[in-house]
Amino acid sequence: MKNVNIKSVNNGKKAADRNRYCGPAVISAVTGMTTGEAARLIRHVGGRKSIKGSTTHEVIRSLEMCGIRGQHKTFGLTLDRSSGVTLAGWLKATVKERTANRVFLIVAGWHWQLVQGRRYVCGIVGDVVSIKDKKIKRRARVAEVYELTSMGAITKPSEAIKPKRVACGADRDRGKAQRLAKKMGMEITIEPSGYGENAYWIDYDSEDDYADLGVIEGHCSYAWWEVLWKLKEIEQHQQKKAA
Repeated sequence: MKNVNIKSVNNGKKAADRNRYCGPAVISAVTGMTTGEAARLIRHVGGRKSIKGSTTHEVIRSLEMCGIRGQHKTFGLTLDRSSGVTLAGWLKATVKERTANRVFLIVAGWHWQLVQGRRYVCGIVGDVVSIKDKKIKRRARVAEVYELTSMGAITKPSEAIKPKRVACGADRDRGKAQRLAKKMGMEITIEPSGYGENAYWIDYDSEDDYADLGVIEGHCSYAWWEVLWKLKEIEQHQQKKAA
């Protein structure tokens, strides 16, 4: 069974890997996944399109999907958003309980944070710091505390992974048409047709009118495959003319 340990928040290297809110940050800090992946997992759990604030259910359930259980703990202290013990008071009262191998997920001041022994991390500090760090809001009231333990292997569920975009036929045809048009010194103009689809026009500087010559059927197309086909016909005509 793998122990739960806190680490620096992983914001990844790309914008899609990053989420700046505290819920995804604490999930990242105990699983190693990026904050973007953690936000994707929370969206799956909560059925939401974007993550700015995370509910207890969303965070705890997301952790469970990663193989981490959260057990509610009070240690005999009053936990409440308005009248509960402060974070400083909680840290002082739990010196014996906060051993180096125990990880606590804390909600204080409407902010998710993690404590392991004398170490602390959250989305604001980013890196693991001492519980004495000045960036920590020690006067915030503690509303909830959960001890995190491993349920076995700590994994990254498929719901957190961004699906790879599979290019469809239209995407492939568009890319090929744009590359061929550039090679031939032509441009493709896209205009709304007025019928819920686009009209594609092949623009070129030439004395030849390829539609009048019968090389292509009309100047306007309504799909990328048709644009690509016309460009290939024009290219073939030019090659024969140059031979």
